[in-house]
Amino acid sequence: MQPEQGQGAELPNGRANGHLAGQAIAASQPVGPAMPLPGDPPQTGPKPAMATGPKPTAQGTPQPAATAVSPPEHKTFRLPGAAVAWWVWLIFAAACLLDILISGRNHLAAEIAVTLFFVTGLVYACALWPRVVTDSAAITVRNPLRDHRIPWGSVAAVDLRESVQVHCVQEPGAKRGKIIYSWALYAQRRNRMRQQLMAQGNDRRRLPRSNLATYGTPQDSAEKIAKQSAAKIMATQLDEMAKEAREQGAAAGPRIVRWSWQPALAIIVPGIALILVITLFR
Repeated sequence: MQPEQGQGAELPNGRANGHLAGQAIAASQPVGPAMPLPGDPPQTGPKPAMATGPKPTAQGTPQPAATAVSPPEHKTFRLPGAAVAWWVWLIFAAACLLDILISGRNHLAAEIAVTLFFVTGLVYACALWPRVVTDSAAITVRNPLRDHRIPWGSVAAVDLRESVQVHCVQEPGAKRGKIIYSWALYAQRRNRMRQQLMAQGNDRRRLPRSNLATYGTPQDSAEKIAKQSAAKIMATQLDEMAKEAREQGAAAGPRIVRWSWQPALAIIVPGIALILVITLFR
């Protein structure tokens, strides 16, 4: 018997091909409301409620990161010549100590070795340790034996004379503001004399032989900065940082002074050892 048009072929178990195909499609669908097959009557009644909840995000989709607070910016100001002097001396002292360990076995060799340690402590305290450190709250002037920390709100100005000077605002009960001198940032005498002569000759200096339209351009500013010493450039930068901090409402506060124990110990301990070697162990 031939199947009528629109019906599937009869199988041995009496089921139609179309019905088995519909079951296979239904089995491949996820668990949930059944999908209507072609030819089924339309479904009536309330629609099934959709599951609510957070939608899963695709793997690898970037999520918005939490807003992170940027750490305070730290800057260190010191002249490169001091660091070079420290490393030159350190290499020289290490070579001398190595020679003493190889050939020296007497009391004079011990005195020379301890003297090298003592001088190394002095060079460390006077060359490597001094610097000016800034952060978001204050400026710290490290000198060989004492550190001065001044909040930005208490810094009146920063300029350069023989060395970089940090002018503090006048404290209650003081006749004038305190001036902190930096050991690390200093101006050489030749550079100071050149800057003084340039400052005195500004009013009498002629215009350069160039077009007047190009006078005062950024090229002139770059040439002016190139003629300044490194200490002068650092002093100008520190003064601008102090002005910017005051304009942003930086809080004022008392000046904090404390002893620098690391360089002090680097000098005291070898000094005591040198005295003992010279006077007692002879």
